[in-house]
Order: sequence, then C-alpha cells, then structure tokens
Amino acid sequence: MYDRPILAIIRENLDSEGKLPHEFSLPKDPDDANSLLFADGALDGITYFHTQPGKLNDEEADLLVDALNAMVGGHINTADELFLKLTKTRRTHEFAGVLCNIVEENAGSINPIHAYSYGKHLIAMAKDKELVKTGLALHHKAPADRVQGFRQIITDLAHCNEFTWFCLPIIQKWDSGNDLIFEIAKHVYGWGRVHACRFLEPETGEIRQWFLKEGVDNGVLPPYTALETWNKSDAASLLGSRLTQESFTCISRIMAALLDEGPCRGISLVEEPETAIRKFLNQAKSFKLSSDDYEVIKTIEERWSSDEMIARLCEDLINT
Repeated sequence: MYDRPILAIIRENLDSEGKLPHEFSLPKDPDDANSLLFADGALDGITYFHTQPGKLNDEEADLLVDALNAMVGGHINTADELFLKLTKTRRTHEFAGVLCNIVEENAGSINPIHAYSYGKHLIAMAKDKELVKTGLALHHKAPADRVQGFRQIITDLAHCNEFTWFCLPIIQKWDSGNDLIFEIAKHVYGWGRVHACRFLEPETGEIRQWFLKEGVDNGVLPPYTALETWNKSDAASLLGSRLTQESFTCISRIMAALLDEGPCRGISLVEEPETAIRKFLNQAKSFKLSSDDYEVIKTIEERWSSDEMIARLCEDLINT
C-alpha cells in the first residue's frame, strides 16, 4: 500500500495536456517488496488473456458480502479492510462482475447511491491499486450521470495502464465516450492500449486509419491487438481494393501479428482466412517487398502448404 492516494501519484505525473509520459509506471508498492516487478496492467492483462478465473469460494463470497454490508452501514474503514483482504486472494477483475450484480439485484437493501458514493471514495482516496479498481468496478453499471462530478478523475486514471481497463466501461457510456477512448488509445502505450483497442469502436475513417497504421503497436505484443486491428481497420475489405505501398505494408504487419498465435488466437478467428490470405498474396505481387513481408509469406507457405493455390502464390512470390 502506498503512503498517499494513488490518484495523487498519477496526477503528479500528468503533463500540461493531462497525459502521462509513455515511460510512466507506478512506483513499486512497498507491500510487494519481495515480488517480481510487473509492468502496469500486466498481471490483469495476462490473467485476462491466459486464465479462466473460477468462482469465488465460500470464504471469498462471505468477505464480499461482509464488505458490502459494511459499506451500506457506513462503516467505511471496515469495508476498506474487508475488500483489501479479498484482494489478497482475488484480483478485482475476478469479482467485479459479481460485485455489480449483487448491488444491482439487491437494490432494495443496497442503495446504489451508497455504492457509488463508496466507490468514489475508493477511486479518489485509496492507497492500494486493487481498491481503486474496486471503486471503478462499482460504477460499471452506474448511469452516466452518476459520475458527472468526477469524470476528470476517471479520465486521469484511464491514462495509467494499471487502470485503463477498469475506466473504459464507465467512459464508453458518456456522450462522445468513444471519442475520448480514441484519445486515450493514442496516448497510452502498453496494456492500457491493448484494452483500449477492445473498447474502441471504428466509428470514423480516422479511427479505422489509426487501427490500420498503429493498431498492432501496443507496447506489449502485436498479437494481443491483431484481431481487433484486422476487424476494426476493415483490412479484409481493403484487400479487395487498390492499395498504396503504405497500406499494403500496414496490412502485412497486421497479418504477421495474426499469424503469430503464440500469445493468443489470431488468424484462426478471422472470417474466411484462406480467402483473406489469397487476396493478400495477390496484392503482394504489385509491391516492393521487405524482408518482413517475405517472412510473412514464408509463414503462410509453411502453414498452408496443403492449399495448392496459396502454396503456388507463395512460391511465385518467393522465387521472384
């Protein structure tokens, strides 16, 4: 736990435009002195992509209920202690959905206004990362007007990779929320950008172009945003049109990330992947190819060696 609210730490590092430097990371938590140092948001991101959290056990469920009862009773310090105890065995994203459902389903005994008020207390004053996330999670199903007075706080937290994921479900409900998510996506670099790509909708040509040019530049690993980038840049349709050298190079980078399915699934989730690959290879005939482009073609050749058309296109490009 830090010696002052995490919000204060973040705000001390915001620049004149309200952004955090790309290299910013939260200082090491004194309570984690003997643990490995993960990049901001890494533990949540890794568990999101690579694990399937189980249900809360009986002890954890009881802790959650006791924390909510303390919150409703106005025993703020007790609620803080109970939520903090719960986060020693569960990361916030593992119980956030259950938390919101309990509040929503028990509106008769749990006044949502009390939940939002307590959540705001955690967001602004908590000195523990998981407690800040718990405060944000309490607002995931809140009406947009419930955060009217502290939108700037949520926006500031969203620029820190550790909290971006938890802020975006709140921001997406605001008027022009997608525009703000776009601004956040452009200024966070790391796990925050990975999650921003999931929430950002390609509503404009500018956003689609950003996905095309920068969607796989996420600061973690390109495959984590490859599928979102492919779909939201409309790359499949672009392959059916006349491309520029720049656009082809961008699509080649996306294709490389899709083909690397080590961290997560990519090309195997693309609609009609063989059709897309044939179009990509046919487009490649018209451009000056880099060594990276040839690596993509070789990877395709190895994986689709049994597809005669794809194999022939690959062979012709490599020989040429």
